Amino acid sequence: MTNNPFTDQIQHYVKRRNLPVEQLANQANLSRKTLYRWVNGEVERPRHWSQILAVGKALRLNEQEVNQLLWICKYPGVKELKETARYEYEHALINEFTTANEPPLRPPSAVSSPPTLPRPQIHPETWATLEAPAGAVRPESPFYIERDADAQLRHQVSGQGTTTTIQAGRQTGKTSLLMHAIHATRDQGQVIYLDFQLVDDTVREDLTPLLRFLSETIAEQLDLDLTLVDGYWQAARNPAQTFNRFLQKEVLQPLDHKILLAIDEADLLLDAPYKKHFFALLRAWDSRRAFDADWRKLNLVMVISTHPYLLIDDVNLSPFNVGVNLHLKDFTPEQIADLNLRHGAPLLPKDLPALMTLLGGHPYLVRQAFYTLVTDRLGLADLTAVAANPEGPFGKHLHFYRTSLAKNPTLLDAFQQVLHNKVTADESLLERLAAVGLVRQEGGKWQARCGLYERYFGNS
Repeated sequence: MTNNPFTDQIQHYVKRRNLPVEQLANQANLSRKTLYRWVNGEVERPRHWSQILAVGKALRLNEQEVNQLLWICKYPGVKELKETARYEYEHALINEFTTANEPPLRPPSAVSSPPTLPRPQIHPETWATLEAPAGAVRPESPFYIERDADAQLRHQVSGQGTTTTIQAGRQTGKTSLLMHAIHATRDQGQVIYLDFQLVDDTVREDLTPLLRFLSETIAEQLDLDLTLVDGYWQAARNPAQTFNRFLQKEVLQPLDHKILLAIDEADLLLDAPYKKHFFALLRAWDSRRAFDADWRKLNLVMVISTHPYLLIDDVNLSPFNVGVNLHLKDFTPEQIADLNLRHGAPLLPKDLPALMTLLGGHPYLVRQAFYTLVTDRLGLADLTAVAANPEGPFGKHLHFYRTSLAKNPTLLDAFQQVLHNKVTADESLLERLAAVGLVRQEGGKWQARCGLYERYFGNS
């Protein structure tokens, strides 16, 4: 026995039916992961009553047994659900368990009757496709919202000899944008993807091991013989020249088509002593394209969160002031309305402006909001009430910024001045706050990026 009566009942019925969970999942049209979580007691109750009916059908439960599961989970009984069912398949499931001219069964005395649900049920098709907003959004995801930068980046990587920088704050969709561009252009040429988050700290300590590691990674992704890399680096003296020589001789010259080099999280080199030399190396590729056709085969895309001048302050050596810089914009009201529909419309249209005021169109926060509204069955007032709580749906996001600001008292003080409508004399601090996504400028005035930040940091 567990402390969850729903888990106890499901375990009992599965054992009685002697049906493997994998087979049960297939018959109920649910994921194996979902069923395993039920059986292992990892969820208090299913997300939607139709899931209980679908499993009940697969387990050959009778109406009373299904009603008991529904009442345990604080859902109405089968007959009462007829009044709230909205879709044909929901009615079909209900009809599996109802008997004509039979009065509704009363709940077992040990289980209290549930209150009426305050909101319409979310269509189970939404449950089937629902994704937690963590990490990059996969190219085929129904929850990816295209912005102006998508078309601009596709145009850039479809050309030859281009340099593009994607710059925006944390959790605004930079990597997702990059992944979608890579997915859309793979048939036009080869792609090399380098994520500096995956590079060990020991490798990032010095320029030579970093460039050798990049050489090996490129060779692996292009299925080149790794012994070629060893030959270049055994007697290497100048790491930048060695890396360029390897890239041109072994990668670019043999190609009869273009290649995309995508560098994600490039600003992890912010504290590296050699960052000036690394970014100057990338800048030099743009100059080489003018007289060397090999280098015109190479398209470069870099993703950063930090303001470019923090990475390299010499404009003549910076790769960030050549080519095209893409700054990701927040979701518009129209895009938020679209995302609401893609989540099964948990909010009414009249509630969307209030959500916009709270979150300011921040891509991650908006997606997290809709995900929470659906999975926790909340209304907007409920979400707003817990939004700024450290344990709330945005707690980890807010904690990251609080921790980061605590390490930089000067930046924290500048942010507090913005929150309290004071003017800070140091414009560079405001630009840094804007670069990391905490403030924005509107009508010549600096202010918190969204109402959530104002509430959370303004009260601290």
